[in-house]
Amino acid sequence: MTQRGFVLDLDRCTGCGACIVACSNENAPTEGIAWRAIATSNRQRHPDAPVFHFSLACNHCLEPACMEGCPAAAYTKDPVTGAVLIDQDHCIGCRYCSWVCPYDAPRFNAVGGVMEKCTFCDHRLADGLEPACVVACPVDALAFETVDSPPPVVRDGFPETGLGPAVRVVGTRRHSPPEMTSAPKPGRPIEERRSLGWEAFRDEWSLWGFSSIMTFLVAWFAAATVSGAGASVSVFAAAGAVALVISALHLGRPARAWRGLLNWRRSWISREALLATLFLASAWVVAFVDIRSSAAALTAAIIGFAALFAMDMVYRVPGTTTPAVPHSAMATLTAGYYLGLLLGAPVVAVPAAIAKLGLYLVRRERLEGIGGTLSLIRVVCLVAPPALLVVGGWPPRLLAALAIAGELIDRAEFYAGLEFLTPEIQIQRDLPTFKRFNV
Repeated sequence: MTQRGFVLDLDRCTGCGACIVACSNENAPTEGIAWRAIATSNRQRHPDAPVFHFSLACNHCLEPACMEGCPAAAYTKDPVTGAVLIDQDHCIGCRYCSWVCPYDAPRFNAVGGVMEKCTFCDHRLADGLEPACVVACPVDALAFETVDSPPPVVRDGFPETGLGPAVRVVGTRRHSPPEMTSAPKPGRPIEERRSLGWEAFRDEWSLWGFSSIMTFLVAWFAAATVSGAGASVSVFAAAGAVALVISALHLGRPARAWRGLLNWRRSWISREALLATLFLASAWVVAFVDIRSSAAALTAAIIGFAALFAMDMVYRVPGTTTPAVPHSAMATLTAGYYLGLLLGAPVVAVPAAIAKLGLYLVRRERLEGIGGTLSLIRVVCLVAPPALLVVGGWPPRLLAALAIAGELIDRAEFYAGLEFLTPEIQIQRDLPTFKRFNV
């Protein structure tokens, strides 16, 4: 396979944006969407740090995370140019590719409900022309070349995650004078802390609903299997159906949801969808024919926990501020916590609660911007149920209901604080590491 790639000269790029305009004019992406962006290092213009610009689009990696993670197998790699391309007729608009891409390349087209991104201007390459962004750059900061091997791209501000991005970054302003020398306003040192963004939670509320329902259903079914007490067939079936409907609401193209099962060999999100569907189907069969004590019920419970494990692994994306594994809101740990409460088993519930509390406090130390009252409610709802279980005399279902309230808060905070690696984030992380940079 031939691999083409960009060359970016940091000493030449002025961040003028001509490449962005040229890309938009040539490819006519959806209004409000740009396939190329300028990430600037040292936007604060600190006098002891250099200023330089990354003009970045898709880097058409040798090992694309987007292609690996796409559950619908909508990504392909052109054998002639090495371009990573999206088949929009296959895309389901789940946006997972934008999560796993550390270069922020895939963009969601809300009008079409699908993803779109740089194509290397493949139509121009077919005519023997270079990409529009390269031709339009007024200072020759961009070039286009054939890549013989993964080029060295390690630079301050450039995420390096082992994907083999087909871009060669040359030049550096590390030791050159900054573009502006105005003194920065005094402030605290740059830290890896961020505020919880409830706007982000609103974007992911359907995932919150689906994951919360599925976690409890798996624990409920497993508890019924172990105890032989059974569960309300109608309630379980209805809740499972609601979970499936809610999960589809996250997609830009819900009618194509079935395509999310296709890439199960490589994509954790595809495995999650497949295992969750298998769990609900097998659990419905077991519940309706009343064979709770059979091997079929145990198998269904195991499939359910496997689905929760896949759910946790979906969020294990390099560069996230709050890791999903381990994490206080991770589905497998939460299901174990529920299971201990439903079975009235302190030996299960207490260790799970301790682990969840420790992980929650660690995460709270790294995040800020949420009211103390909500956090207090979450901690009380986590500590009280296992404590009351040890004391005895409290109905397990009441304790589970109290625990659910706290877990809904924790899972909501998880989505509100979810942040994936991008060049802008990497720049902020690297800024304090400059040799001459002292806050």
